[in-house]
Amino acid sequence: MRIKQKILDDVSFITTVFNEEESITGFMESLMEQSCLPREIVIVDGGSRDGTLRKISGFLKKIGLNEKNAGETGHSKSGDIKIDGWLELGDSGVNIKVIEKKGANISQGRNEAIKASSGRIICASDAGCVLDKNWMVEITKFYSSSSAGVAGGLSSPYCRNFIGKCLAVCVMPLKEEINPGRYMPSSRNISFTRKAWVDAGGYPEDMDYGEDMKFNFNIKSKGYRIKFNPDAVVLWKMRENPARIFLQFFRYAKGDAEGKMYPQRHVIRFSAFLGAVLIILGAIFLSSWILFAFVPFFIYYIYKPYRRLIKSFINKDDCSFLGMEKLLSIIFIPILLLHIDLSKMCGYIRGLIKL
Repeated sequence: MRIKQKILDDVSFITTVFNEEESITGFMESLMEQSCLPREIVIVDGGSRDGTLRKISGFLKKIGLNEKNAGETGHSKSGDIKIDGWLELGDSGVNIKVIEKKGANISQGRNEAIKASSGRIICASDAGCVLDKNWMVEITKFYSSSSAGVAGGLSSPYCRNFIGKCLAVCVMPLKEEINPGRYMPSSRNISFTRKAWVDAGGYPEDMDYGEDMKFNFNIKSKGYRIKFNPDAVVLWKMRENPARIFLQFFRYAKGDAEGKMYPQRHVIRFSAFLGAVLIILGAIFLSSWILFAFVPFFIYYIYKPYRRLIKSFINKDDCSFLGMEKLLSIIFIPILLLHIDLSKMCGYIRGLIKL
């Protein structure tokens, strides 16, 4: 790979990985093919048991990394330095460091990576994603003003099968659906100043899931505004089977409960579920006509997903439905929505029990 990009001097990129052997190469390629590169890249591995570290090492050697430690393992304050090297780019270059911190959760890994970095501006994303080639430029473009503290971008779905396409329609908002004033970025697509991170107390290390949303709330509580840049695009791989989807949203809702976030959303969800049960009981014991009460609720329930579905029929990309998939998606999406909501209710209850 020929590296010839410009360097963003005061920018550090950080990420955490754990058992990402399948996706790490594509992620690293999209990072190193950015139109501009950060001065520094820090990767923290939480103790992967697969070939993640081996693949990272092989990729970095392939692009010409010169290791400072000559292959010997050093130590950071709390982890083992597996790779510490310099990638030359003409008269300049990128410092790349890979640290292993066994047993670290994602918050601990991110905090470790930030502590090991030096840039005033921190950019973050996750393995399993693919970065648009201009992402690094777009996610850092607001920092010419010293008042800017946090920025986030647009996450777009990356689908590899029918279930992934349906999941994208169910949970991924279109660009026009996002309200910049209420926007809260995922840490798969975020940048912030080191000062904002310090003021927020870092990522909350007592949380395994939902930690990035809690980080956002903590940042906002310190008076920072979060800016939305829809041109900072990250492709996010959709889960591809119902079991993994259930676990994914179970964990998100569990994090909401533990972090005391979005209680109104969960109250509405539980209230809707209770209302559905009452309608069914009324239909059983009183009159089947009561089932028609479901109609307005069902229309509201499926409105946004079906609106996205119609657009996906028109647009031609990796998440477009083809042939018989179009008919099947109309039937399957309400089932998947219910599956996701059940997982969220279970996760939220589990989070409340843990409190």
